[in-house]
Amino acid sequence: MKPSSRTLSGCTAVVAVLGIGLSVVVAGPAQAAPSAPSWDDVRQAKADTAQAQATVDELSARLQTLQDAADSAEVSELQAAQDYAMAVSQQQEAQASLDDLTAQAKRAEQKADESAAQVAGLVVELSRTGGGDLSTSMLVDASDAKDLLYRVGTVSHLSARSARVLAQAQTDQNTVESIAAQQSAATKALAAATAKSERTLDQANEASASARSRVQQQQDRQAEVLDQLAFLKGTSTATETAYWNEQQAKRAEQQLAARTAAASRDTASGGSSDPASPSVPSRPSTSRPSTTQPSTTQPNTSPSRPSTTQPNTSPSRPSTTPSRPAPAPAPAPAPAPAPAPAAAPAPAPAPAPAPKPVSSPSKAAGAIAYARGQLGKAYVLGGAGPNTWDCSGLVMMAYNSQGIATGGHNVVWQYNYFKSVGRLVPLSQRQPGDILFYSTNGSVSGAYHDSIVTSYGTMVEAARPGVGVVERGIWLPNQLLPYVGRPSGSV
Repeated sequence: MKPSSRTLSGCTAVVAVLGIGLSVVVAGPAQAAPSAPSWDDVRQAKADTAQAQATVDELSARLQTLQDAADSAEVSELQAAQDYAMAVSQQQEAQASLDDLTAQAKRAEQKADESAAQVAGLVVELSRTGGGDLSTSMLVDASDAKDLLYRVGTVSHLSARSARVLAQAQTDQNTVESIAAQQSAATKALAAATAKSERTLDQANEASASARSRVQQQQDRQAEVLDQLAFLKGTSTATETAYWNEQQAKRAEQQLAARTAAASRDTASGGSSDPASPSVPSRPSTSRPSTTQPSTTQPNTSPSRPSTTQPNTSPSRPSTTPSRPAPAPAPAPAPAPAPAPAAAPAPAPAPAPAPKPVSSPSKAAGAIAYARGQLGKAYVLGGAGPNTWDCSGLVMMAYNSQGIATGGHNVVWQYNYFKSVGRLVPLSQRQPGDILFYSTNGSVSGAYHDSIVTSYGTMVEAARPGVGVVERGIWLPNQLLPYVGRPSGSV
């Protein structure tokens, strides 16, 4: 039997029974596998009933260690891919900045030319009307518009109108020069970002090749261990593989339940278990706090105005009226109405802004359908369709197909975007269509992978090179950030 028929890579194994992918949390580099029993040891153990169970336990421990090593290799590969995605995003940002400055420069130059033409017309006009040291020779002798402005600026007796025309022209010229300086800096920044993305691509490809080699090595060793277990227990390799997958699925299910329970506790206590999102409320819907805050500030500010103006002005009337006529009782009732206006003008709090419209949950179903339509397609660094994908590229285009933005083409930008628009939801409340984020350090700074939830325990993702787009059980639950992104539907 070929080893590939029973490999247990976290990215390739799908457990149909429980819907949870093979996974264990990897806190750091994989440790060396325990000393492997040889085939002679296994044959001897089979003949010795007392030793058989100990050997089974030893083989099972080795199998788990090999799985951890394979998972660790895959994580390092995805980290390299995210580094490249971030470098490309920075390069695109630098290009966009340069393009914007170039457009600004064109507009500024056009305006400066128009201003310089007005100054030239001013020279001609004033020279005809006896402008003293203003002469048309300035137009001839000036080497460019900037020189002309300088020459006109040295004239000592410009009229107010002429000075305004000159000042505007000088301002426009300064704007041209300022934007030109920014363009120069942006050009250098783009060159640096481009060089960095190229270096990062080379590094990512090297890391990917190394990781794939390590994963295959661990899978080959796992295949041998499964053969030994099957021999020792008198079963088949297929049976042992299925049993191993089931045990890994149960382990992953327990880890995922522990994560969601922890997230639920944090939500109930009002805390945030995400170091990158201390400001995200227990139910991260920023639209709700923003609608309540105005309603508390407006009642406080609107009463303050009547209380400082009306109560002060209305008592001033009764204080003057008693001094005129003798009958003081007449003005006495005047202060009585004063408190009423003080309370009456206080308007009812302005109605809270209507909640921003949310997309229909059908948008999430559409994004899932789009992602599933890419199943089997290849993983390529920086891929965003139609035939190749990386993880954040698949997330981005799946929701773009529904007219929903995700914040860019890398994992960190997408998480930060959902945070900024109030669309982070506790992991325990995940729904189909939500975005899972993986991190090596529990913070968005260590984010390296994302995927789309398809059911409580499954997801669709662009997994890694050599695997491509797959739908499978949720992988490495203990590396999930405690919040998911919800691009559509109610938060």
